[in-house]
Amino acid sequence: MKMNRQDNMIFTPFLNWAKQPLVLFGMSLIFIQLAMFHFGISILMGDEGSLSSSLVFQSQQGRSLASDNSNNRHDIVEGVMNLEKRGKLKYFTVNDDAADGTFSGYPIYLKENQKHVETVPHCVGENYQQDKYGCIGRANSAFFVSTKMYKHVEVRPFLDISQSYLQQTKDKKNTVSLGGINLKWGMRNETGIPRLEWFPEIRRLGPGETLSYYELPPSVVMVPFHSMNAANPGHLVWDDFLPIYTLLTMFQLERRTDLLMMRYILKDGVRGLWASCDYTDEKKNDCKTMQRKFLPLMLGMDPVHKDMPTTEEFDFQVKQGTEPKSTLVCAAHGLAGMGALTDHGTRKLHGWEDADYETTQNHGRGGMLYEFRNFMLNNIAIPTEYQQKPPFRIVFSEQSSNIGHRNLDFTLQKQMIQESFNPSYVMVESYVFSRLTLYQQLDIASKTSIFITTCGGGAVTSMFMPRGSSVLMYYLEYGGVVAGRQTGKPARLDWDLFNNMAHLKVHWLPVGTMHEESDLRAFLFLIQHELDGLIREKSYDHFFN
Repeated sequence: MKMNRQDNMIFTPFLNWAKQPLVLFGMSLIFIQLAMFHFGISILMGDEGSLSSSLVFQSQQGRSLASDNSNNRHDIVEGVMNLEKRGKLKYFTVNDDAADGTFSGYPIYLKENQKHVETVPHCVGENYQQDKYGCIGRANSAFFVSTKMYKHVEVRPFLDISQSYLQQTKDKKNTVSLGGINLKWGMRNETGIPRLEWFPEIRRLGPGETLSYYELPPSVVMVPFHSMNAANPGHLVWDDFLPIYTLLTMFQLERRTDLLMMRYILKDGVRGLWASCDYTDEKKNDCKTMQRKFLPLMLGMDPVHKDMPTTEEFDFQVKQGTEPKSTLVCAAHGLAGMGALTDHGTRKLHGWEDADYETTQNHGRGGMLYEFRNFMLNNIAIPTEYQQKPPFRIVFSEQSSNIGHRNLDFTLQKQMIQESFNPSYVMVESYVFSRLTLYQQLDIASKTSIFITTCGGGAVTSMFMPRGSSVLMYYLEYGGVVAGRQTGKPARLDWDLFNNMAHLKVHWLPVGTMHEESDLRAFLFLIQHELDGLIREKSYDHFFN
């Protein structure tokens, strides 16, 4: 959902004085004076309002483990460190002397005693399912609504006004999920998926009242989100970053904007959802570490903050020598609602269960997935296009999982390739990608022709390969699990996503027989086939003449 505000979207710690017209995210934060506040999106209205399922708010005002030529590979990796550049441009003035303070690294500007402040929502994706998450939204017009309109809606239930109203009747609201859905959480209201359901509190600003607040630069898009499991790089990129990017593109906000993501912490007094970032202290620290490493994918190599802000841990500072004159921070654009926008959606998991293969979530999404790849590469100044030519780069991803039986020994496969192909035609490399910087990982992947890995979160690096490349994905043919019990069925993790990445050619190989002669022979034939395809596609016959 998106919201447009005549002046701005307001994210507020503390609004108890606003007697009638604000809409508020129900978030809580700890302010720098350690006082407790409510943090959220405030929707200012002249009358009653409404919101829904993806929501937009907009203002109208390491080391190398190469299996051969190891010294050269080490030089390549070390050389990459000297090539890192500032990728993403910033569309606001950094260290602006005119700013009245900063919020999580972004400048803020005081707006005092404003009389005309308005929030305008736009909800898209309404599914007409009562008591279910409804739609995804943004707004385009003024948000003053007459009481007569709402009374008319209450007696005319088939009048659909969900595109631009927060609340259709006193009892019916369009809601959003603040994060990706994990079906393992279940549907119990107290402990499960319904905890992610969100609807803003609507308050009113009475006639003659004014509002003071701090305003972020107009380029800033604020996105509060609940992280499903940012400790895993696959979940972070595909269940957090991908839906956020999708929201940006849905409302044409992916260009010439600056992103302010804030990890939402549930405020219901219950332990965090299973495997999410607030499930345990250890998980929280793991999420923070992974988010810090991958944050440049969304913000660039020189982000305004090194750690992902949360609704409890953020930085609010006013100009030195001044006192805060408001506890409101306002953004021109805001987005919320990403439950259905992850790589697996709302009806299945990632490939553990038979039911995961009955439907697809990413069909027709190949072009957008490629643009998402390019968006992230551009942010860290890595070229999105690469001309593949001999020697073709074949990369093995070692130790890509922290689960023992998914860490495979590729010694035989590497040896076969080295013995079967001339070094002038094929270059074999091997890396433990977790030991490399983010830039090093993506620089290697963006110049790789064939990538061999185990399926799972560690395979995320392969999505950054150039168009026309091949991925050989090893999977556990007996790794399926339902309700904690092994099923003996295949577990092609993230199959739905990879099989719809149209810029890659993805092949699935079984782990159980990977060292048998027949499988090794098939592996070698597949490598030859993919190399032949590159030769035919690029017409490199002159290279060998």
